[in-house]
This record gives sequence, C-alpha cells and structure tokens, in this order.
Amino acid sequence: MITPARVVLRVGSVTIIGAVLLSCGPGPKSKPVACVPAPPGPAELGPATGLSTPPAGAVVFDLRYLAQTGGADDIAYHSFWGYGVSSEEAQKDPFLEDVRKRNVRLHYTKNFCFKGREWAAVEHEGNQPRALYFDLNADGKFNENERILPTKNADNGVDFITPDFINTLEDGTKVLCRALLRVDFYEGNSEPNCMWSPAALLEGTAQLDGKPARLLLFANQPGGVFDKFGSCNFALRLGDDATGTQNEYIPRETLSTLIATEGKFYHLAVEGRRTNGLPARVVLVEDDSPKGKLAIKLEASDTLQVTADSIYLRGSDDATVHLRCSPSKGPIALPVGSYSLTSGSLKYGSDSDAPWELWFREGPCAALKEGEQTLVTLGKPKLKVRAIDEKERYTSAARECATFKKGTKIYLEPRIAGNGKEMYTHFRQRTDERNGWADRPPQVTITGPGGKQVLSAKMEYG
Repeated sequence: MITPARVVLRVGSVTIIGAVLLSCGPGPKSKPVACVPAPPGPAELGPATGLSTPPAGAVVFDLRYLAQTGGADDIAYHSFWGYGVSSEEAQKDPFLEDVRKRNVRLHYTKNFCFKGREWAAVEHEGNQPRALYFDLNADGKFNENERILPTKNADNGVDFITPDFINTLEDGTKVLCRALLRVDFYEGNSEPNCMWSPAALLEGTAQLDGKPARLLLFANQPGGVFDKFGSCNFALRLGDDATGTQNEYIPRETLSTLIATEGKFYHLAVEGRRTNGLPARVVLVEDDSPKGKLAIKLEASDTLQVTADSIYLRGSDDATVHLRCSPSKGPIALPVGSYSLTSGSLKYGSDSDAPWELWFREGPCAALKEGEQTLVTLGKPKLKVRAIDEKERYTSAARECATFKKGTKIYLEPRIAGNGKEMYTHFRQRTDERNGWADRPPQVTITGPGGKQVLSAKMEYG
C-alpha cells in the first residue's frame, strides 16, 4: 500500500522563524445598498477579417460578446485577481489626484492588467461602498461617467461592474472588455478588500452531432484575451445544457487546439478578428487520426486497483494541446502523439473500494503509438525537505543548504517525488465520516544539535 512518507531532517545550526497567518472572518452582513445595473454590451461586434472557408463537416460557432450587468442571468467567472498597492504610488497618479478633489473617503486599488488606467478608487462610508472611480478612457482625468455606482450586492459588500472599454495589452493589441470589482468588508478591518474579475465572455451556438451546442470562451485575466491556448478557458455545453443562461459556476476546461467531448476528439481553431480586437468565430473539425491507449500503474509493495479520477495532459511536441481525461478504470484512448502528465488525481487501494486518493503534478511523458498501449508507472513516493535561505525563496538559483548562520530565516519546502519524478501534493483516505474523505498529510520533523527537536509538523496543503 502507498502511504504518505515520513522523514527526519537533521540540521547543524538552525533558527526556526515561526509565522502565524491571521484569517479575518466575515463581519456582520452589511445592509444592502441601492444598486444600478451596468449597461448592456454591444449588440454587434463589427465586421470580421481573417476568416477561412471551413472544411466539409466543420462546426462553426460565430462569437458574440456576452457582458455581465448584475442581472440574474449573468455568467460569472467565480475567480478573482488581487494586487498589492503602494500609497506613495497612489498619491502620484493623476487620475486619483483628480478624484481626491471630491473630498470623499477613498480606498485605492490597483490592477496591472489595465494599461494607462492601473489605479482606481472606492468611495465608502464605514462599511458601505458608495462608488467606484475608474478611468474608462485612460486619459488621467476624472469625468462624471467614471463614477460607477454599485451594481450588485455581494455577501460582505458589493460588486461594481464597469461599462465596456478598450484595453491595450503589452504587445499593443487592443481588446474590448469590461471588469468587475468585488469590494468586501471583513470584521476588524476599516478598509475594504478589493478583488478584480473579468465581466464579459464570448459565446457561440451551433449544432454538434445533431444536438444544440453552446461554446463559451473565458478571458485569461481582467482585460485579457479570450483565445490564448493553455491560458484561457472554454466550456462546451450540449443538449439541454446548451439552452438558457445560469448565474452559477459553469465547469470549464483549458483552451486547447484538441478537445474531447462525448467520446470524440475535435481540432479547435479560433479565427478572425473583429474591429474591436475580439476573435470572430471558433471552428471544430472532428479528429480522424489513429488512436493509442494510455495506461497508468501505481508501483507499490502490493497489488493496487487504480482509477484515473482526473488526468490533465499537455502536448509534449505541441504546447497548444491541453486535455483533461474523464475518470477511467482502464486504459485511456487518445490520438497518437506525445503527452506530458501535467497533473491528476488517482483513487487506489488493495480492493475495488479504492480507499485512498492522491493528487500529483509534473508527471512523466508518454508517447502513444497507433494501436498500442503505453504504460506510465507512478508511485513509490519519497519525501524530501529542501531548506533554503528565505531571501532566496523566489529565485530560480536558490541553493539548498544543511547548515545556516545563526539568525538566518529559513524556508522549508517539502517535496514528495514518485517513481516517474512526479510530485505528490495531497493524500486522502476514505472514512466513515459524513464528508467521506480525510487528508493524511506527511509528517516532517526537524531536529537540531544533540537530537533536540525544534520543529515537528504535518505538511499542510495550500
């Protein structure tokens, strides 16, 4: 049976610096504020250029811009981006300098994705957000239409949704977009917590295998693009799921040039550009290339029954291929080619109940050949703790050390490596409790001179 490993690391001279992360819980739910819907997005995106003639049998999704307005049928991202701020920088920003002339209480927030309008401000009284000041035209001056009222009440604050604006990316590309700022107030904090999200996506409808199909493209960041493979996301909804809209999380996958749905594979291409920088359409063509099979084995002291619960693959030769394989107790059929197992989860055990579950990342490569089965062997995990100077934590050339000068702040990085050089991140065991599973983190023990124990803690997952 594969069980989490245990290791003792002996360090000659070491000072352990402890850190406590304070988590602020939500305060009392604030009173609802008066909200104003955001304006709708454009009905037409303008003419498209760069379109090709689709091959016979291709499925074409003409894309339209679907913007959040705060309504019940919005499709939200359910993901947020936060950025640190410097009060000194905020004082120098010309847009904020203009806003400060209104003599209201302001909280500053920054978003590096918005070129020329990185800074914004939230007006508030106590824990009541009043308005968002956002430089829509990026001219560094405040205009009355750049004071945006709350759009929708959230659990501990409100959401502000901007009107549409053109964002200029680092490479000079201009993209139509809108953004959402969630402003939350937490207990014990006099200042709000601000998090950004995209507030628009692209949508197209078509018929796929005789069924209604709906394709959604999600931006890779606030103000970002919708068509970057490996960075953006998509959702393909079929049949009854293709109709209507939902104000809940829609499962999505990494955007890939090869996708799988209902047992078939399709080549996906994003084509054309609208006058406002948005892609015009998505074309799907069914893949008819030869297939091979991928099998996964866990190497252990006894025989294990393995179920591939979720396996994420990236093309080794084609980096635009990103596939998620559905749960499978047997080999997985795939188009021939070379794939890296980027991450995944496996259920395993000595019987069919699969009482254990693990997650891994950075798995090995597998080259699939026509009509053949390729076996990837994982397992035999070993726990190693890398100790480095805290100052080198975020540098690629950080040096692993066994001894440090007195007073040095040390960063300890537990790494659990497997047979295929994969890194394990979670181990769980089935229980009889209500939630059904319990984490079983490995134990890490650090001892100092003379065998004196200075740290003993379980590896926590974050």
